Amino acid sequence: MTMAAIKQGGALNSESRRIVLAQVAGFCFGVRRAVEITLGERMRSAGCMTTIGPVVHNTQVSARLQAEGIEQVVSVDEVASGTIVISAHGASPQIKARAKEQGLNVLDVTCPFVTKVHRSAKQLLEQGYQIILVGDRGHTEVVGVIGAIESRGGEVTVVSAPEEVESLDLGPRVGVISQTTQYSSVFEQVAAAVRRRVPDVRAINTVCGATEELQHAAVNLARQVEVAIVIGGRSSANSRRLRELCEAEGVPTYQIETADEIDEEWIEGKSTIGLTAGASTPDWVIEDVARRLNFGSLPEVWNLAHPDEK
Repeated sequence: MTMAAIKQGGALNSESRRIVLAQVAGFCFGVRRAVEITLGERMRSAGCMTTIGPVVHNTQVSARLQAEGIEQVVSVDEVASGTIVISAHGASPQIKARAKEQGLNVLDVTCPFVTKVHRSAKQLLEQGYQIILVGDRGHTEVVGVIGAIESRGGEVTVVSAPEEVESLDLGPRVGVISQTTQYSSVFEQVAAAVRRRVPDVRAINTVCGATEELQHAAVNLARQVEVAIVIGGRSSANSRRLRELCEAEGVPTYQIETADEIDEEWIEGKSTIGLTAGASTPDWVIEDVARRLNFGSLPEVWNLAHPDEK
């Protein structure tokens, strides 16, 4: 049955289909803060503004910033003048130093929880611990933490699973930290694997609270619905993990960036459809998807709450 047939009086309609929204979804504190500060600076300043990579991992947010005259580049070397914006995911001190050498203003909108990861890593280095970071290799946040420690003469080993610990050359003192958007369970498993081999281990769980709220809400959602849709950027690590959690509950799950990506076959014949969204997904995108699923209007019961509001 196609969406058109449903609208014309098929088995499902806006009354028989139920859109279930996760208890919390969308923008977290750090993302909202980064976007608001960036847009606020744009309103105050008439000069050139450029972000080094996306401010947050969401294509629609990046497009909206560009519409406000905020450009995006890969390297600070591409910027000739004005202000550069350090993303919510942070950056290495080398990038900030390079910007200042070029006479650029620096607007740092790094999430405070990411700053905590940097601070924890530096403390471990100062205390003589070998540093293991549970994270996704190549992720902007991970690259920034590595750069911060390397700038102080240290090293960081990145692992994504406890099995990787077995092949590491570990000293007598090891500190374990985490990328903010990881699973706490994986962090604990890695820390446990290190403890089995090392006498002195200091494990600092730097997974942020918003990440855990979103993950718990996604699991609860998946247990109530016939199909789940996760709205989030393809490069968003936390959105991918929401999809993985829903899939682990045995419910068909699809990750999309916009309402246009919805395939009618996913929802055909389904009476309960779950919606959640990653921490970088803005409200307007979530609402567009809800309207598409609910025949053009928001569900009668609609309470979009963010992870720092519950």
